[in-house]
Amino acid sequence: MLVKVGTVIENEKWKIKVFAPPKEHGPAHVHVIAKGEKAEVKISLVTLEVIGSTQFTIRAVKGIIKYIHENYEYLWKCWEALHGKNEKTKSKTSFKKSR
Repeated sequence: MLVKVGTVIENEKWKIKVFAPPKEHGPAHVHVIAKGEKAEVKISLVTLEVIGSTQFTIRAVKGIIKYIHENYEYLWKCWEALHGKNEKTKSKTSFKKSR
């Protein structure tokens, strides 16, 4: 899988980015940047929780986490393509799309 560094998914609201080493390191996470406003958040791919602080509202963060959950397998593959496979950084929980 060929993955570019930086934006791996983009929609009308956000850009989701994955960065490569040495700038980035585990645990596995993505950066979500708002379009049209100054807000950013890091979300763990291991726990699907916010890492650090954010300018996003709680409602926006919930929407972001839902979107990451819906695209989890692709985002995880992007992380692994740039960082290698390391089961210590992946959750034992299997995330499946809710229907």
